[in-house]
Amino acid sequence: MKKNLIVYASRTGNTEKVAMELAKNFERHGWTNELENIPDDYDAKNPDFSFDDYDFVCVGSPVISELPLDQIRTLTYGNPPLKKLEPGPKCGIVFCSYGGIHIGPMEAAPALKLLEAELMHQLYNVIGSLAVPGSMGDFSNPDVYFGDMRDRPNEEDWKDVAGFVDEIMEKLKDYPYYG
Repeated sequence: MKKNLIVYASRTGNTEKVAMELAKNFERHGWTNELENIPDDYDAKNPDFSFDDYDFVCVGSPVISELPLDQIRTLTYGNPPLKKLEPGPKCGIVFCSYGGIHIGPMEAAPALKLLEAELMHQLYNVIGSLAVPGSMGDFSNPDVYFGDMRDRPNEEDWKDVAGFVDEIMEKLKDYPYYG
């Protein structure tokens, strides 16, 4: 049975909900999961786990001012050698939750790209990224990009997560490590 690490940080609970939904969908495909919530005060330079122990890694963060949280960046960057890195043979994905009140999904794009680069420092091929809109508490304003987001993430978002995981499982067929 393949082993998946889902490592994430969450401020309002949205990213944690996405992490749990990812775990549910990986389990649907026969994978085991370990979820690691990384709080603000976590010693990210000295993690109590090793990325090497997992067949697949999912890294997630809320988006704050278009960026992931510092502890996730520090954790995934690690301390790579000063040489060209060749990711593989293992794969992973990155994910985030975001409010997107100004320009919607584009506000998540910089965070996802940065997380992709950081996960590659752990020598994982990044084969997907997922951004899920999340509520910002009771904040509701019809003039923002998504309008009333108090119920996000919602059932439609969870269907998107399920479809995303299905697509990832198809992509893994192209990687010998998962054959």
